[in-house]
Amino acid sequence: MTTPIDQQERIRTWFHPLRIKIVELLRARGSMTQTELARAIDANTASARYHLLRLVRAGFVEHAGTRPGPKAITEKLFRHIQQEPTMEPLTFATKHGTAQDREMRRLSLDSVTEIHRVGARIIQREPQRFFGIHTQEITATPEKLRALRDALKATLAGFIAGLEAPGEDEKIERATVCINFYPHSAPAET
Repeated sequence: MTTPIDQQERIRTWFHPLRIKIVELLRARGSMTQTELARAIDANTASARYHLLRLVRAGFVEHAGTRPGPKAITEKLFRHIQQEPTMEPLTFATKHGTAQDREMRRLSLDSVTEIHRVGARIIQREPQRFFGIHTQEITATPEKLRALRDALKATLAGFIAGLEAPGEDEKIERATVCINFYPHSAPAET
């Protein structure tokens, strides 16, 4: 068991798109080496190692032994740790304007930046795969913007629920759908 770290550090560790991908891969495929993970997340091995060590420290991933690798090198394996019921859960509901709220928003923007970085690399290598980005500026009351956000969230959830699972012989592709609301001005003083 790793040394416990505080809730803020666990949130900062988890809320990174590459780390989330690493944990998803380890859950789905089982134990993997940092080289295998680096290839799977389209990163260099040093970056994969850094993120793996952060996940190990936070208690999301652990060492899973070794295996013989190429050129008589011993490779370390990593696996996902099933979270213990006694472990403090990650909570993302925070009071608006608090330091934790600001940190969560910053981390969310970092996640969007990483999505765009990976998308830009795909565009360069395989432009036919790029689906596109559409930006629309909207002017409305805060209540109307919240209603729009909720309606888009419900529409997307309904669409995803209606998708059929691909068959074993079908080619599949993953995509990130990102709907963001970025204010252009500070809220009016009351």
